[in-house]
Amino acid sequence: MKLQYLHDVSGNTTGVFIPIKAWNKLKEKYHNIDIEIEKNIELQQWQTNIIDERLEKIATGDEKFQDFDVTIDEIEKEL
Repeated sequence: MKLQYLHDVSGNTTGVFIPIKAWNKLKEKYHNIDIEIEKNIELQQWQTNIIDERLEKIATGDEKFQDFDVTIDEIEKEL
């Protein structure tokens, strides 16, 4: 499994990125893995507020979307 480690500006490891194929294999092997992770997710109120605002904009058509790959290409051009 090819993992990618995420680091903060000080070089401390802050997370791990698991490729989706590896994640799906883990879910097959450990059937309750999604359930356990979802139970432990607790959003802060400010996060809930942002999600609610975005969902409202989506519902009213005020939120604009752009293809992910197009967005990444534009960001990389600016770097």
